[in-house]
This record gives sequence, structure tokens and C-alpha cells, in this order.
Amino acid sequence: MNTISYVFGKNLYLNITNRCMMACPYCVKRKWSNKFNGNNLKLEKEPSSKEVMESIENPKKYNEIIFCGYGDPLVRLEEVKEIAKWIKDNDGKVRINTAGLANRYHGKNILPELKDLVDIVSISLNGATPQEHNRLNNPIYKEESFNEILNFAKEAKNYIPEVVITAVEFPGFDVSKVSALAKKIGVRFRSRPYLSENEE
Repeated sequence: MNTISYVFGKNLYLNITNRCMMACPYCVKRKWSNKFNGNNLKLEKEPSSKEVMESIENPKKYNEIIFCGYGDPLVRLEEVKEIAKWIKDNDGKVRINTAGLANRYHGKNILPELKDLVDIVSISLNGATPQEHNRLNNPIYKEESFNEILNFAKEAKNYIPEVVITAVEFPGFDVSKVSALAKKIGVRFRSRPYLSENEE
């Protein structure tokens, strides 16, 4: 059975799409057989907004409700807006984990549409130069993706209360350079542990 939402710690995670703008070889969906923390996150079909909201039940039960599954949730912008509004209307806190390429993907600045719906946006940036980012993440926009992500993070500050750039601490990658980039554009930085296959 597909998992639409799953609890991890005191947070609830929403798995609304498997589509993404990147094909990172270190992503858990490429390393493990569609399982994470005992949940099958490979979707046979993308859930409707109604199905996602029904799976949440009570938003106040969780510290945060996080759009984060096997894909980039902002691929499904309209559904994210509908679900996030319902969560906020029911006193929940919303975080979105994204690759930061949604503006390029949709061909417009989507961030004004997220104002008052999202408390935190967490943007993954694994690479300190356009070339390194392209090599490590296989983004669909190639080396152009790096500056797209940085511009997305800068713009997000105008609409979302907390903007965070994250980087995975995988072997041979210097996250301190990404931390410096985050500081330069005035957003918070957080490193993420590299999960090996036995840490499922």
C-alpha cells in the first residue's frame, strides 16, 4: 500500500508526488527499494488534495507538517496551496522541502502564491558551484539550476517567514561552502546527515 503521509519524530511528512526536477544518485529513493522508515513511498498514483487532508486528520497533533516524500512537492503547486491552506486554517505549521527549481519549472514566480500558507521552506543545495551541483544532482536544467536555486532562496525571503538552505554531508562534499553561500544571501543553513542503507 502506498504511503501518503507518515510520522517521523513529532512531525508528519506528506508524500504527494514522486516527480522531481533532479535525479540525485544519493537520494534514498534510488538507494532503497522504495521504502523509508518502513513506509512504501513509491506512489502508484498521486493522491488528491482530499486524500492527503484525510490522511492528516488533525494538524495540531504535530510540531510540523512537512511536504517531503520521494519527489518535489512544488511540482504540484495547486495541491500544495490547497492542502497548506487547510492545514493553516486548522492551526497547523507548514514546511516545504524542495529542490528550489519551482519558479523555473512553472515558468513564473510561484512564491507570492505561498505567502501566509507556508511557515518554513527548506531548499536543498548540494553543490557550491554550478558545475559541482550539476555533477552531484543531475538537475533537469543542468548548470543553470545552481543560480536558479540561489535566486529562489533570495526571493523566498520576501514571502515566507523562515528560509533554510540545506546540504547533505555525504563523503567528499564540503558543506561549509554551501553554508557560506547561505550566509551570503541571508538565510539559515542546516546540514543533513548522509543516510546509508542500514539506517532505514
